[in-house]
Amino acid sequence: MAILGMPSRNRETKEQIVENAVHYKKKNYTNLDAVENLIHYVTRTRKNEDRAGDLIAYGAVGADYFHTVDDMIQQFLYVQNVNGINSRGGRRMYHEVLNLLDWEVERLANSPEWLWNVGMGCSQVYYQMGHQAVFGVHWEPEKRCHIHFAVNSINFIDGRKWHTSMPEIKGREAVFNEILCRCQIMATGAIEPLIFLNESKVSVDA
Repeated sequence: MAILGMPSRNRETKEQIVENAVHYKKKNYTNLDAVENLIHYVTRTRKNEDRAGDLIAYGAVGADYFHTVDDMIQQFLYVQNVNGINSRGGRRMYHEVLNLLDWEVERLANSPEWLWNVGMGCSQVYYQMGHQAVFGVHWEPEKRCHIHFAVNSINFIDGRKWHTSMPEIKGREAVFNEILCRCQIMATGAIEPLIFLNESKVSVDA
């Protein structure tokens, strides 16, 4: 099962994953340039970027990813500014990462297009909650394949700030795995749900 948690996970034990998933929330992204820094990081478009080769694909929901990354940043900032982020202070962004195992990527036919579809489908979950999201699919030898999500803390519908909890994170993880499973079924052309092998056999509903 793909794990949703902190931005820096290697091959940890289950106990470490749980501990890290709690720890990652402490990154509060309250700095004035949090939006710019995080979105450039996720899309690997930082100034003097030296890790552009990590990027497989990126996209967004609630922001225009067809033009430039700076356009997406400005659209995030617009939502924040019209809702008084500077006077309110506090968290400006959320950063979550979906970590995929090698066999999960193989079930997507190792396809950048299907990985993009997974990222887009998961980003829709944030958008349906009222939050813009930018995602970036990365592959690194030590971390393998993972999808970063940079999420606007301000709700574009009612202007409220998003606050999340560990049960909610685990709930999103379950939904993200359902999205991943559907994409795997479509990528492999399977008519019925597949039986995936991880530590044990688990039946996944379509």
